[in-house]
Amino acid sequence: MSSISSTSSQFISPISSASHQFKTNSRDKEIQGLLDQKSRLNEQIETVRSNENMDKKLKQERVQSLKSSIQEIDAQIAQIRAEVMQEKIENSKIEQKEAPKKQANAVPTTDISAESMGALIKNSTTYDQLGKLVQLGKRLEREINPIQSEIKTERDRLAFNPTNDVGRPMMLENAERVVLQGKREQILDIKSTVRGIDSKIGDLVSELNESSETSVKTKNVPGSLSPAEEKTGEIHKSSKNKDQSGSGETAATENTSASASGSPSASASGSPSASPSIDILV
Repeated sequence: MSSISSTSSQFISPISSASHQFKTNSRDKEIQGLLDQKSRLNEQIETVRSNENMDKKLKQERVQSLKSSIQEIDAQIAQIRAEVMQEKIENSKIEQKEAPKKQANAVPTTDISAESMGALIKNSTTYDQLGKLVQLGKRLEREINPIQSEIKTERDRLAFNPTNDVGRPMMLENAERVVLQGKREQILDIKSTVRGIDSKIGDLVSELNESSETSVKTKNVPGSLSPAEEKTGEIHKSSKNKDQSGSGETAATENTSASASGSPSASASGSPSASPSIDILV
């Protein structure tokens, strides 16, 4: 029964791993597509800004609309990356829970270190904060349009004077100085807040880029050997030492045999005392 469960777990693990890899590749493609859209929108902004024939007000509205689209794309990218980070955290928790079982079955595992875990949680929090800031900026920008419409409507109403009413221009002047000016200041305050949000978004994006570069550098640093690799290395080392000692003993034996077999001949040929005697017959 245990063999069946272990066999099934061996099949499930590659399938889940392949599914996770497919999902990761799909999201990478989705993010790349969004980045391509963002690049095209930035090109359109530059084209609009360089168009000298376009009305200034229309140009500003067009640029603002394109920037809003870019912020929407940033929000989508942040959401996708936050989901990826959350899945990595959940997967690492599952791996840590299953690690003792795998170690009991003598299967080497590589768990995510505490430092990597902390980096994942931090990045997930940053992506979540980035998405909220983008949404807040979009909401504030949407609040500007109704105020601008109110200003235009009020000004047009007071400026329209078909009966040439003498008091109408004075009413318009008072409205410009009190009511409409207050609304314009309200718009300026909102735009100032949006600029602050954009600045914060830029800081978070820079922080995420630095975190990604640090993560890449950490991955490129060679880690310690796994227990199986260390054991294999010890076996190779022991085998190599045995081969060296065996070859040394063999060489020593051969030298001993050579000296034992060669010493009589050497003494017979090289030593003067061992030269053959000559008998003289009388």
